[in-house]
Amino acid sequence: MAACTIAVMAGVPMSQEQARTLSASYAHRLRNCVPWSSAMPWAPELNLQASTYNVRELWPGLAASDAPVDQLEPGQFVDSPGGRFRYCVRLQRRGKPLLTWWGNQVGTVVFDGNVPIPALYQAPEDPQDERPWNEAPWMSLTPAELMTLRPGTRMAKGHTVIAGLGLGHQLIEVAKRLPVKRVTVVELDRELADWIMPVIEPHIRKKVDVIIGDAYEVIPKLTANVALIDIFPGYGDGFRRVEELRRASPNIKKFWGWGTSEMTGKAQR
Repeated sequence: MAACTIAVMAGVPMSQEQARTLSASYAHRLRNCVPWSSAMPWAPELNLQASTYNVRELWPGLAASDAPVDQLEPGQFVDSPGGRFRYCVRLQRRGKPLLTWWGNQVGTVVFDGNVPIPALYQAPEDPQDERPWNEAPWMSLTPAELMTLRPGTRMAKGHTVIAGLGLGHQLIEVAKRLPVKRVTVVELDRELADWIMPVIEPHIRKKVDVIIGDAYEVIPKLTANVALIDIFPGYGDGFRRVEELRRASPNIKKFWGWGTSEMTGKAQR
């Protein structure tokens, strides 16, 4: 990777010497990539072999692209029937740093080759918003998202409630666990659930009930062993809301929210 390219991506002014040092660092990282594992611990620098990063594509065969989401061409996306959601496969290019995080720590991952990363985008809720799609994906299967969902998945047992469907990754992983007997998904948006659930059902071998409604209203009425909450717009945003849900839900034994366990140090990497 050229030193000037890295300097631009860093977003800060650099001397030529600083740029050369950074370039040498990334060259070293690309020479020392290791296979991806879903169980690998988080680290500030993850250097991964692209050929080993195989994540589930809900609609196989779509061409991966790093073009803006609203500029994708036919064959590069699938839209929900009502047009409120777009599934696409983002192209993460070789050597381009991708943000990772764990609690209040941040880091980067680089791949030694191009990598396709499935992503879900949502149309803005504000009708006055001129953008066709929100800038950030609602969910994307990056190493950061897979790693930070993992502590919740490991808690799942018995009857597990999952709030927030997304791309169905956590639902699929939770359903694989032997201690899990049944799953209830609480999803606010019927269009998303009706669109995604039929695609992921072949990957699930457990009883799954889907409730359409507001998690803050539905979950306090449920009885379950564990509730996994992933409905927040930002990582670690939900401390207060998860605690409110816990207090309002006497018949659910344990709660987990995306980012909250890592932030408090109560979960292992």
